[in-house]
Amino acid sequence: MLAGLLATALAGAGLVAPLTSGPQAGAQAGLPVAAAGELGPGADVPTPEEYFGFAMGTEGRLAAYPDVLDYFRLIADASDRVDYETIGETTMGNEYATVLISSPENLERIDRLVEINQQLSDPRSTTPEEARELADEGVPFYHLEATIHSSEVGNGQAINDIVHRLATENSEFTENVLNNSVIVLVPSQNPDGQHLVVDHFNETAGTDLARTFPDLYHKYTGHDDNRDWIMFTQVEAQYRLELIKKYRPAIVHIMHQQGNSGERIFVPPYGGINNDNVPTNMTTAVNAIGQHAARAMSAEGKTGVGTGDYPIFWALEQPVGFYPFTGTGVFLTEIASVVDYAYPQVSQDGSNLGPQDPMMTLLEPYDSDVWTLADIVAYAETATYAGMEYTASHGTQLLYDNLFSVPHEYLNEGVPSGTYAFVVDADQRDPYATFEMLQRLEWTQVEIERATADFEAGGKTYGEGSYVIRMAQPRGNWAHQVLGVDEYPELRDCADCPILLPYAETTTTMPLLLGVDVDEVMEPFEASLEPVESVELPEVSMPEAPGRHGAYLVDPASYGTVQIVTALQDNNIRTFRAAEEFREARTTYPAGTYVVPATPQARSVLATASAKVGLEVEAVQRAPRVEGVQLKPKTQVGLFRGANNMPGGWDMWLFDEYGVDYDVVSAQDFEYDSLTELYDTIVLSKGISTEDIVEGLDPARYDEDYAWAYGVGEEGLQKLREFVEDGGTLLAIGDSVPTVQDLLDLPIEQVLPRDRDEFLAGGSMLNQEFDVTNPVAWGMPESWPVWFYDTGAYQVTGDGAEVAGNYPAEGELLASGYLRGEEHLQGAANVVSFDVGEGTVVTYGSEITFRSLPRSTFNLLFNAVYHGPSAEVDGPTLSRMEEQFAPDGTLLQD
Repeated sequence: MLAGLLATALAGAGLVAPLTSGPQAGAQAGLPVAAAGELGPGADVPTPEEYFGFAMGTEGRLAAYPDVLDYFRLIADASDRVDYETIGETTMGNEYATVLISSPENLERIDRLVEINQQLSDPRSTTPEEARELADEGVPFYHLEATIHSSEVGNGQAINDIVHRLATENSEFTENVLNNSVIVLVPSQNPDGQHLVVDHFNETAGTDLARTFPDLYHKYTGHDDNRDWIMFTQVEAQYRLELIKKYRPAIVHIMHQQGNSGERIFVPPYGGINNDNVPTNMTTAVNAIGQHAARAMSAEGKTGVGTGDYPIFWALEQPVGFYPFTGTGVFLTEIASVVDYAYPQVSQDGSNLGPQDPMMTLLEPYDSDVWTLADIVAYAETATYAGMEYTASHGTQLLYDNLFSVPHEYLNEGVPSGTYAFVVDADQRDPYATFEMLQRLEWTQVEIERATADFEAGGKTYGEGSYVIRMAQPRGNWAHQVLGVDEYPELRDCADCPILLPYAETTTTMPLLLGVDVDEVMEPFEASLEPVESVELPEVSMPEAPGRHGAYLVDPASYGTVQIVTALQDNNIRTFRAAEEFREARTTYPAGTYVVPATPQARSVLATASAKVGLEVEAVQRAPRVEGVQLKPKTQVGLFRGANNMPGGWDMWLFDEYGVDYDVVSAQDFEYDSLTELYDTIVLSKGISTEDIVEGLDPARYDEDYAWAYGVGEEGLQKLREFVEDGGTLLAIGDSVPTVQDLLDLPIEQVLPRDRDEFLAGGSMLNQEFDVTNPVAWGMPESWPVWFYDTGAYQVTGDGAEVAGNYPAEGELLASGYLRGEEHLQGAANVVSFDVGEGTVVTYGSEITFRSLPRSTFNLLFNAVYHGPSAEVDGPTLSRMEEQFAPDGTLLQD
């Protein structure tokens, strides 16, 4: 997939004098401005103020994203220092672009400079002596990512000044940057969000409507769009990955904004806990850049510069992802925001804004009671120029010490843990999960080998076809990061300080998230191995068609199976599930096995769908005589996600990706007499409160474009109750469970204390037991970890509840990550189903769809989506299901 995207979309010493931010930005901030350099060959290019009609940072004015791209095209046409490239289309069909900025000579030899970076990053083909020569010949690439969180609009304005300056100015600064580096500017990592946020802001000018965009500013991921660095689900994340693989930047500068209560800007050094898989060279280089930026801002009188706040290097938090594991330094800047994107923040009591205690992490507190969009632009420009200057002035060092030395170290020494290899047994319960895991490793250039014969490793025998990922390779540290089990340390900044935790994840263990058995082997072993040139889905073929009384069988174990089920649903092909284990032709099939009549149409659909996920379809000459259920044809699914609910956005992606026939539940749906007219199953994504349902968005502040998210009142809330009582299926995920619990008076109660000193889990994988005879858990293993982060666990307090998944009453609960107070979870219920009136309710204490990552638990959701509306059938009926069809496959009865 990424190969296709690439083919389509991509063809501390010697610090110099303090920087200026450019005359325009400095004047806006009311700061002294150094004399600008002479204008260069692109002098006829209009300034941003001339082009847009206002200076960048003007109160209440934002340049629209399409106009920004047009401006960069104009500059590229007029200046031989700038090239403009369209990479591809975004999720919503907008343009994803890059801008290359360097001297004309460097742009003319850009292919050679890229080749040098590629050679440096592959120490198998480059000796240290050759690497030093290449580092002298090449120049570092500085990847500048202006916006990813689309409400952080200031940086997207600042880049117009930055590009204009580099394209038109002749000065010691621009000469150094242009001659000794290449700037790879991504104007926005999330162009869709730029359209949504800025267009909404501009369109609501002069109205009484809220200026802030009320919903997700990425179709699926919203503010989580910089947290897709494991599975690379979104096309924008895939573009980003391909850019870093192509250009191998020495430094990535990710421009962010933060809330408005902290320091005015954060620059490295970072805080938090160190991760052994993150190269030391990368960290020290970024610390040096951060301090250079702080020095530049101090020289310009810019106060409120903080360091040490952001703990981003334990797991794949926020901006980090794949970058630092390759030797690329991640330079993060976080600038304080203002009001409604573009209006001043003013202290209510006249005191200076931000923290005012001078510390080593905040040497000069901010010295004003006003903070403006112009300040954001000015601070962004100073930090960016400092980063560019440092990179250009230390190019040889960055190229050799980072791009070359980091992969060279792991190739020759392996990873710090001493792990020799990870082995993936050829015999896996979910071959689709195995494929997806190996595919992501391949996308990130991890070297994978396949055994050509049986072998022994770590006291265990592995069969031919098993996979081996050795740690002594250039990307060994990345492979260890995503394959290894995490043991997050319990550390605090002081005795009374809270435990240091990252934003959400204390683990990134892909095998546990996907459901793949992987063994970590510490000692070297001998095996006959061949390199895997390309990870491919398992080849499958349809069995010989059985007779008219036969049936096709699909194992329910893989989470990929649902894509087969949704294809059957789309084509209105009757689908059954066995309610208990059965044997056919010496093979035992588990409860939940899908049973499909052997019609020509079914065969065609099964052949296409099974090939897409690499899962085998089997055939039997006689449908099993076993009790079961018939799935409701064309099951209608509603997703209640609410406005700006990120878990709901991820659930939309999941449903779209896996082919679920669904609609987002809207306020207008509650105008029907009954929700059962529209939906068979309704899913409440994590984060849906009673207030979200009853109040919703305020119609006085948001126009009819957002009417779908208006509140439905108490009457609408009761219609949700009636939906269940009238036969509907309602599923609640994570902290939406209390909403449903209160609405339907479910016999469960929360068992976890709120005191973080008593119980704390920092985004971890926790062991779980499943009742595989329960329809909600059909196809699950009897035990496997679930994702747990800031949600709940329950005790059943009354009748009418069936527990499909629970935490073990004894033994170790933590599988990977961090857990404090496990005794509160022991024996607690996680997945519980209830009969309520004529309907069904299923509650999931843990977030089983978190950012699409814990795929090993997807079946818990999909099982319930389709089982609730299904109809029970007895053994004789299931065995005679062929009688419902004519010999040509035509449906005889509905």
